[in-house]
Amino acid sequence: MTSQTCDRVDVARAAGDGARSVPGAPPLRFGNHPASATERVLGQALRHAGKLAVRDWKFDATDLVHTRFHGRPLDRKTFNDSENCVANAPLRFDKTNARDFEADPEEAVCWMLVRPCENAHRLGWTVQGFDAFNDWFYEHVVSI
Repeated sequence: MTSQTCDRVDVARAAGDGARSVPGAPPLRFGNHPASATERVLGQALRHAGKLAVRDWKFDATDLVHTRFHGRPLDRKTFNDSENCVANAPLRFDKTNARDFEADPEEAVCWMLVRPCENAHRLGWTVQGFDAFNDWFYEHVVSI
């Protein structure tokens, strides 16, 4: 997976078409909700239950390393903007933004699927297609 120039309009079209999978990966089912919205809702459900959502866990781990290397804490908004770059691209497109932006859309989509799956798992739920996706993820992304 490599970073490339992406078009905000194309990203919005893909989201509107319900594209919620990674090329070559088995599909996951989140009902009719885009993965990013599902992640947000399940993350909030975890927080209400007093549990750590995946994004919070990832921020805490990244902040620890960032603080050690840079001598200052990581800004949560900067972290979240980076994590949501592809999902937010169509939402944050006005006269101050260029139509093109740099991102790795396959990696972004992959993590937009992993985070809600893990949040669902932390809530004790089962996601249809998760086992096949997880096997693909470990083989092609993590390379185990």
